[in-house]
Amino acid sequence: MQPLSPNIRRLYLALFMFLFAAVIPAVIFYADGWRYKSNYGFVRTGGIYISVAYPDASVYFNGAVIGTSGFLDHTFYIGDLAPSSYIVHVEKNGYLSWDKLLTVDEQLVTDAKAVLIPKETPAVRLIAVTSSASQSTATSTRIVPRATLTEYATIFAATTTASSTIPVDEQNGVGLFIEKGELLARWIQENAFPPSQFCARPSVCTDEIALEKDRAVSRAFFFRGGAVYATKAGDVYFKEVDVRDAPVSALLFTTKNPDIRIIDDSLIVKSGTTFYEIAL
Repeated sequence: MQPLSPNIRRLYLALFMFLFAAVIPAVIFYADGWRYKSNYGFVRTGGIYISVAYPDASVYFNGAVIGTSGFLDHTFYIGDLAPSSYIVHVEKNGYLSWDKLLTVDEQLVTDAKAVLIPKETPAVRLIAVTSSASQSTATSTRIVPRATLTEYATIFAATTTASSTIPVDEQNGVGLFIEKGELLARWIQENAFPPSQFCARPSVCTDEIALEKDRAVSRAFFFRGGAVYATKAGDVYFKEVDVRDAPVSALLFTTKNPDIRIIDDSLIVKSGTTFYEIAL
């Protein structure tokens, strides 16, 4: 086999150098997040990550269904999005739909957790030793040993210390604070970036969310992906902890002078000497 002539070798070298000079910048350009998008031109893209902790929930992105959550598969990622705002809608039979207008920034991922609550008023069960107790404000009765009621009374009697620096409840670095009747959620982890629910967009965040300003709040706890709280007016509410528009909110129960606790992952309400359980 004859060796290549010097001219052919120089031609191949020039061709490889040209390809290297042309391809490498394109690869870097792509790896840096640049994409061509109609109506936008070349832009650096971002993405949206949605977590749905409920099976059989349908997830829509800008009006088009992108999948259904399963028992194990409950996350959805939409990538290569031009910086803009997008509508995410999650629905499940028997639950209020969850809708968010999520803003994408270049080279950042916008994430959100869908919070679903039942469409119907949550079932309220009277907690009693016998079924002969009054059920005027409950749909059913949960029969328990007398020792359970004694335990509940002891838990509710325990005092809690809270202030502008000590939260009434804390979860994953977020604290609930009641100040002058207002309910606030604050990011209390120093030297750490706040989670997505504190960010109107990935590049614009705050460290405080006003959850309730119109009704005087007496007690609050984290529960089911949001916060439950009792008001001095006699209502128990649930609200999603998210600074973005349209947080999920619902009235759960109304009774006289309600106090609340989370006991064994159940929402327990005390009114006078009577206890109720709210199924949320």
